[in-house]
Formats: sequence, structure tokens, C-alpha cells
Amino acid sequence: MNDIRFKKTNGGLGRQGASEDPVSGIVMLFQDLGDADLMNVSNASQFVKVSSEDGTNSLYMAKFTYPEQMADYGIVKQTMDVATVTGIASDAGIRKRASWNALYYHISEFFRMSPEGTLYVCIRGGGSQVAATDISQLQTYANGTIRQMGIFTPGLTNLSGYQTKATSLEGLHQPLSLIVAVAGKTCTFSLVSTKWVPTYSAVSSLTLSKLKSSTSTDAYIESGRCNLSIVISCDMDGQVIEDLAHFAYYGTLGAALGAVSKAVVNESIAWVAKFPVGLNKPGLISGDAINTISDTDLNAVNNNRYLFVRTYSGDASNYFNDSFTLDVATSDYCYIENERAIDKACRGVYASLLPWLNAPIKVDAKTGMMDSGFVSFLETTAGSAIEDMEKAGEISGYKAEVDPKQNVLSTSHVEVIIRSVPTGTMRNVTVKIGLVQSV
Repeated sequence: MNDIRFKKTNGGLGRQGASEDPVSGIVMLFQDLGDADLMNVSNASQFVKVSSEDGTNSLYMAKFTYPEQMADYGIVKQTMDVATVTGIASDAGIRKRASWNALYYHISEFFRMSPEGTLYVCIRGGGSQVAATDISQLQTYANGTIRQMGIFTPGLTNLSGYQTKATSLEGLHQPLSLIVAVAGKTCTFSLVSTKWVPTYSAVSSLTLSKLKSSTSTDAYIESGRCNLSIVISCDMDGQVIEDLAHFAYYGTLGAALGAVSKAVVNESIAWVAKFPVGLNKPGLISGDAINTISDTDLNAVNNNRYLFVRTYSGDASNYFNDSFTLDVATSDYCYIENERAIDKACRGVYASLLPWLNAPIKVDAKTGMMDSGFVSFLETTAGSAIEDMEKAGEISGYKAEVDPKQNVLSTSHVEVIIRSVPTGTMRNVTVKIGLVQSV
């Protein structure tokens, strides 16, 4: 019926998180999107176009602080119903629509999970995979502020390169956590009796049997992969699958990235009370619905340190299974929250000490060692950022120490030792319960 209707927008007040911890980025490969789509003069806002460092492909970058901005950049959900798809001339045309929908879906999912987050978006317009250099190029565009970044790519060919790039960014004082989403199934459309019909084909290396395999060649766990995680959950809801088409069986990157963005640096994204994911029909990128996978098989997938969405008995929602990185289980940084907490500490200590780089140091005239007053000052300055983290409950405690016996006159080198005690995560609970005659 005729009426006056309102559509509330969000983000116009420019409210941001209290810190830069929620600042995120996402790099997505869409081979069918280019200048004509992303640089359309009719769009209210324009992407920044740059050449990729790995070759001749183009990267398109923009900053989003609320989901309604997508329309300004021409990112609008496309209908994929049979009647609409029938009028498209080729599989490539359908794939372009699916590209728009995947872009819209994952940005929307990010802001659904992290309404106060900031998301820097980089679209790669060509090539076969997201390149490692795309990570540093987006980080540069964001002035080094990105704390976690999602990578939306067809395969895991460049996985080692992603970790190498993250390690190099640490050296530039721009550490970040990476979450990779990859295609578990590919899709093509065939014309059948005037209708385009999708055909999904499994990627052999990402079937359920491979995801649960304990063989080292099938798993991606490796010592030192502390900045890397792989998300393999997807929403197998019929409408979501139809809308995303070629990109339906990628990981739930937007939701995972949004959960990390929302989380305080010491929090696990698997925390049930705080991070319900709310997928309509949780499944894996292999095409297996979670409720059809045995506990034994699901535990095996979990042991390979993948991120996916699971359910709990008696609870209607669904949640991430854990917050794994791909580092070995014995590493101090085998969980995202451990890596994020230490990254925040490093950024904070760097900012506190930087003004004093190359400053003169007073020494004891009799011993030539550092003056005790300066030692105390240095310990307080280096520990100030960590103290703030302790007050915020992001760590349990810390201690900053400077050995006054260091011979700075000969070496011009000062070593500061900071010991940080993290917070724990209650991953398992044992409840002993029974009947007694009295209590």
C-alpha cells in the first residue's frame, strides 16, 4: 500500500572504535571487475586505482567505515534468480554478477559482526591468485593502520608468501593477522533449454577427506605461521548459494574478519557469549553441512587448525570453533588473540620509545654504565603502553627491565626486556556432578 517509508543509514556520525584495534583490510580477487565497473563516473565515490607490484594487474582500493558506503562505490547486490540469469549472454556475465554479490556479501558480513570497525578494501582485477605484495600495498594505502586482513583468493598457492609478507611488515612496525578464504568448489554455468544451470565441482585438495587428513601434505600447519589462519566455513543456505554462485563455496571471510575486528586483542573469536556468527546453514567449503559431519571427522578438521563455524546442543545459533593460527600447537602464537596481543604491545612500545631513538644517555662517571635514573626512565617509558594494556584487561601483567651494566659507550646499543603475562582462554570445562546424601 502507498506509504512514506524510511531507511535508516548508519555511520554518518563517523563514530569509530576507541582504538585502531578494529581497523581491518580485505583483498579480493575478481577477474571480471575492472575500470568500467569500479571506476564508473556515475558512482558517487571512486576507488583509488594502482598497479599491482607483482605484474600488470590493477588494484582498486577504498576505505569503508559503514556498509551504506557500498552503494556510493557502485557495490549493489545483483539478482540471480532464474528469470534474470536467463537473459545473460555468457558464464562470464553471470560471474560478474556473482562478483558484485560476493563483494557486497563479505563487506556486509564484516560490518554485521563489527559495526564500529573500519574496513580497507582492495579489489584485484586480474591474475590467478591474490599476490603477497597486495597485502603490503593495501597496508601502505591504510598508512600502516591495518591490524587484521582477509584474503579472498581461489587457491592456496601463495600461502607461504603471505606469511613471509606478514613477517616483513613486522619489521616495518606494521604487524597484522591474516585470514585466508579459498574456494572449496568451483562453478560454471551451462545453457540448458534456455536456462543457465550451475555445476559445482569439488577442489580435490579441499574435500572433507583432505580437510580432516592428518597427512602433512594435506594440512597447512607449519612452525612460524603465526600470522596466518584459514577459514573454511560457508553458509549453505539456498539463497546465499544462489546469490554467490561462483563464490558460494569460499570461506566466511567477512564474518571471520569482522569477529576479529570486534574482539579485544586478548579475546578468542570462539567466545560463545560475545561472538554468535548466525549463519543460516553452516557448512564447510567442501559442500558438507556441519550437521551431517560426524564428531570424529569434525574433530579431525579442528585438529588441522582450520577456522569453521559449529553448533552447540541446545543453542540455536552457531559459533567459530576456535581462533587458530597455522602455527604449531606448541607455539606461544598458535591462537589469533596471542598474536594480536603481542602485536599491539610491539606497536605500543615502538611508539613510546621512538621519540628517544638517538637520544643522549647519561652514564655513571665511575663505571661508564648507564645512569640509574635513566634506567628507571627507560623502563617506565618502554612499559607505559603495556601498562595501558594491563589496565584494559588485555594482559594479566608485565615487567619491563633494563640492565644498567650495558656498555652503551662502546656499543650505542640498549636492550630492553619486557615480560608480558597473557590472559587465558577457557577452551574446555570439566564439571564433576553427582548425587549425594547431603551437602
